[in-house]
Amino acid sequence: MDVSDIKGASSGIGTETTRVLALRGVHVIMAVRNMAAGKDVKEAIVKEIPSAKVDAMELDLSSMASVRKFASDFNTQGLPLNLLINNAGIMATPFMLSKDKIEMQFATNHIGHFLLTTLLLDTMKKTARESKKEGRIVNVASEAHRFAYGEGIRFDKINDESWYNSLGAYGQSKLANILHANELSKHLKEEGVNITANSLHPGSIVTNLFRHSSIINGLTSTIGRLLLKNVQQVIENQFVYSILLVMHYSYFYASDENYDMMGIISTLVYHYYMNGEDELDCGDFFHLRCFFGEIGNVSSTCSYGVVAVVVVGASSGIGTETARVLALRGVHVVMAVRNMEAGSQVRDAIVKENPSANVHAMELDLSSIASVRKFAADYESSGLPLNLLINNAGIIAPRFMLSKDNIELQFATNHIGHFLLTNLLLETMKKTACESRKEGRIVNVTSGRHKFSYLEGIRFDKINDKMGYNFISAYGQSKLANILHANELAKRLKVRDLFRAFGGILMD
Repeated sequence: MDVSDIKGASSGIGTETTRVLALRGVHVIMAVRNMAAGKDVKEAIVKEIPSAKVDAMELDLSSMASVRKFASDFNTQGLPLNLLINNAGIMATPFMLSKDKIEMQFATNHIGHFLLTTLLLDTMKKTARESKKEGRIVNVASEAHRFAYGEGIRFDKINDESWYNSLGAYGQSKLANILHANELSKHLKEEGVNITANSLHPGSIVTNLFRHSSIINGLTSTIGRLLLKNVQQVIENQFVYSILLVMHYSYFYASDENYDMMGIISTLVYHYYMNGEDELDCGDFFHLRCFFGEIGNVSSTCSYGVVAVVVVGASSGIGTETARVLALRGVHVVMAVRNMEAGSQVRDAIVKENPSANVHAMELDLSSIASVRKFAADYESSGLPLNLLINNAGIIAPRFMLSKDNIELQFATNHIGHFLLTNLLLETMKKTACESRKEGRIVNVTSGRHKFSYLEGIRFDKINDKMGYNFISAYGQSKLANILHANELAKRLKVRDLFRAFGGILMD
């Protein structure tokens, strides 16, 4: 039986990783700081999986003495060790020192994992040699390593409180995880040892990691819980797959449909930390200048200078939350929805929360050219200005279907409808920008899945070819078309502020 040691197994990613590995017959040692919580997790797993082989052992990564004791106790048991998952961590804490007088995030997120890996490495080498099975060391890092201090890891200022920034400190600890895995991987390869060492970004997940930061916790507890994945989705579909099957790179991502949305959240969080803010007005989440790093100083009371917005696909998911937050900022929001009943419910909910909200719904079926033309005509007849157009609606069609206009349904809905609507509303947007002297924005919500289009890209001559249809590739080509549309339109308008925003694949 393979044996896996998982740090931070009493909650979040660690708990779910333990459960799924136990389900696969792996003997799992949960290394936990809180033994009571670890015991609860173990009992829950065994109740669900009576045959599960799960044990909990105490480990406080912020204490070198605790790390040494854990390693000694584990090695004394004589157990093999095939897989070591360095997962535990803390984030964005106020400045404090560990028992060993090391800045707490660096001590917990890096030093503890580094020392433990070193102390267990001989056991892993022995296991790999005797079992002839490849060993795995996984450092759960984060894309937040990009938010480390400007000079990277401040080794000479680790404990310097005057220079401390909680997000920068977290970033440098995650950067250290990656560098550790890279260097260890190189040494193991040189030694000819059958063990791989990797670091990974697990994806955009709502866990309790953010509990120490009012800003990040505020985002994840509101917008994040609507847009990001839960732990079960990531572990079952991606994380364990990454650990068990595709560990061939020093640093990689668990495939993440919502990665780009998390990037937007991260950019906003980073802005607030770097500007010394300690409270976040959630309305600023959808400040588009913040989205794309356009300006340096934005306060929590900033104003868009936007009068009217059309949000396509506003009856659920991203569209709903976009409408809600923009309305909260005093913007007149027109929700373009296919289902008017659902649209009315969203509108009523927004107005109930925000009685002064100026929101109304108009019918739009993007898969129908006639419906798009009618919507555009009705909008123009209303005489409203238009500062911002968010092309958000979309579908994934598992089986081949044609639209009312006899165009493959995904391409018709995800691209043709948005393309036509943008063209029909463009003169209104130009007029608004000219008269108001306020910058207009067109946002195409695309997807990283554009990379999974057909090999030749967009099959213009085979859009309706049922024989060659693959729903993932068809979705990919529609998203690729969104990007090309935005690129070409930006070039023609000769402005740099026409964006394509990557919202990920969200199951609304």
